[in-house]
Amino acid sequence: MSETNHAIEIVDIGWLKEYEANAKKHPDDEVAKLATSIEKFGWTAPIIVWKDGVIIAGHGRRKAALKLGLKKVPVIVRRDLTKAQADALRLADNRVAGTQYDQAAIQIELQRLADELDGSFELSDMGFTDKELDFSLGDLDEISDDLFVDDISGAVETQKEENKAKVEAVDDTAAPVGDALGFKRVTIEESRRLKGLMAQIETRSGKSGVQALIHVLSAAVEDK
Repeated sequence: MSETNHAIEIVDIGWLKEYEANAKKHPDDEVAKLATSIEKFGWTAPIIVWKDGVIIAGHGRRKAALKLGLKKVPVIVRRDLTKAQADALRLADNRVAGTQYDQAAIQIELQRLADELDGSFELSDMGFTDKELDFSLGDLDEISDDLFVDDISGAVETQKEENKAKVEAVDDTAAPVGDALGFKRVTIEESRRLKGLMAQIETRSGKSGVQALIHVLSAAVEDK
């Protein structure tokens, strides 16, 4: 990696290739925000690629450019890297990308910009949702509890649905009997008695195996 300065080049967007195993995901709403930012403010960061056009950093910006119908995009081509170094940089870029922000500083900046912008830009063009703007621009003493309640309720419902889906996904997976009953071994005598009891349970319930056992145990618990 001998080069310290890397010139920005303008290339056909068709030359760029996604890295198939890229670890960072770019949902549609994020791509839409990136597209709006590029459209309003221009390119603030070029796409970083390896010498074969495979993207190292900027998969989201490429998708945003495609969404805008752009034919040319700014790139930095890292010809100084080996493939392994390019792969390492890609993973490092995804890993160290900052996700923690000073909310108080953001609130101050948004309030200042709301007063100073001349109408050429909308605050929403910067990627903030209406709810985030309401929170940042409003007086905390006057903000409706619904801003928090809706988010919390939605998060709880989402978590419940996710948990239900996870349970349903593994319900039919085979598990050791010992894990269900709480013991793994019985004596020969106990085994003989259990077999006899299971035979009677199956005859009386008309069910077989574990379904017969669950039927009888459930009935016994309900009777109490």
